[in-house]
Amino acid sequence: MTALAVAEQDVWVSWTRYEGRAIASASLTDAARDAELEGYIRLRNPHLTDVRVERVTATEESGTPPPASSRWYLVTYLADDGQGHTAASPESHLE
Repeated sequence: MTALAVAEQDVWVSWTRYEGRAIASASLTDAARDAELEGYIRLRNPHLTDVRVERVTATEESGTPPPASSRWYLVTYLADDGQGHTAASPESHLE
């Protein structure tokens, strides 16, 4: 986990880097895939005020199978918890 702080117009945003797994449609690529992954992360972490995918790698990991026509991705993302500080736990918020 890496923490970054950014000041934009006198509003401090704390970014924490997370890694985890997320599901997206296998037919999507680039920005559309990233948007779906960000949505997956936000739905499972409503306390995060912002999520930005940084790196995505398709995976064939075993475990819980994804829904039909979807696949698991290893995702590195930046997130803000809206509290002006980094999250207390270094663990990923995903599967």
